[in-house]
Amino acid sequence: MGNWAIVVGIDEYPPLAKQQALRGAVADACDFADWALDRAGGDVAPERLFFWTYPWPMAPEGRLQDYLAGESPQWYNVDLGAAAPNQTRPPNAFEITTTIEDLGRTVRAQAMEHGDTSTSRVYVFLAGHGIRAKTVDRSEETCFIAGDFRPIKSNLAAGLVPCDSFRRALLNDRFHEAILFTDCCRTQTARSALMAQPVSDYSGQPIAPHSIAYAAQDDMLAHETAQPPFRGAFSSALMRGLRTHRTGASSDLYAATLKQYVLDNIKDFTDTGQKPNMWFHPDGDGPLIVRGAPAVGGPIPTVRLIDVSALPNGTQLILNGGGNTPLPGIPPFVVAGPTIETPPLAPGLYSIDVNDGSGRYTMFKHPSAEPVDVG
Repeated sequence: MGNWAIVVGIDEYPPLAKQQALRGAVADACDFADWALDRAGGDVAPERLFFWTYPWPMAPEGRLQDYLAGESPQWYNVDLGAAAPNQTRPPNAFEITTTIEDLGRTVRAQAMEHGDTSTSRVYVFLAGHGIRAKTVDRSEETCFIAGDFRPIKSNLAAGLVPCDSFRRALLNDRFHEAILFTDCCRTQTARSALMAQPVSDYSGQPIAPHSIAYAAQDDMLAHETAQPPFRGAFSSALMRGLRTHRTGASSDLYAATLKQYVLDNIKDFTDTGQKPNMWFHPDGDGPLIVRGAPAVGGPIPTVRLIDVSALPNGTQLILNGGGNTPLPGIPPFVVAGPTIETPPLAPGLYSIDVNDGSGRYTMFKHPSAEPVDVG
């Protein structure tokens, strides 16, 4: 049967949701969608990818650009039955859950009708704001905040997607496997009695293979990178792991290995002490996430912001790479303000030399959340 995916990223919420704007959720969703569409990544066919961000991507690249130029699959719509994503707003909670849950029922029914016993998998990626709230069975869950969330005086709130209830619903006579990634905060709401309006139809505990990853521990914040390009710190470590980290002769990446990689590497993207949380079934290695050679060329190079506020304007700086030699094609920087921005850099060790005969230099690792101060 193959793989499906639903990918949501929300940077801007309606005023009534009372949520501050984010800077990296849409970019995170775009990056995950690109990986999902990659035959060597999530291996999701374009007609099986449900993608919605707000704002809508301004300048998508690569596989996502081709996907958005085509006819994307329709989402559940309360008025029309089904409709394309509305680019003028973020998706509502029911649109997120019902779209993929209805599809899962259809996929399972068609498989039974045709005697198809192959495995169906769904990837879920949600990036935006999140809180912890109670569900109808009185358990407390991390909830993704959708576009129709309204902080109300009563204790039953719409616009919340309880992530683990969603996971259980996806495995309830729908998909054989469910892999969820959520890059959102897990903080306790100020209204401790707030209850999430039900948006999924199952509260049991299926034993099918699954993995669910949260950006932070219970009651903790999820952070974005402090330097451009702005991204979720969790998503940054996650995507680097999905693309580049493999183990064993067959180049496997299992849930347990991915969990450890993200825990070990998130410090490259935030210095807040953020600690993701991932759990999975079956025990041991968990489900296989991806198999095959890592992405050619490794992580996408990114820029680095350098603090030069301690230096007088006009000071020359030289960027050195491996072997302490100047990077080819990059002329000396000239200080003209409190910061300078490097060109995109591949992961590695670098140094900035102050070209004034003093012998001063600053070493730094890239990427890393550690600030780079030259003075």
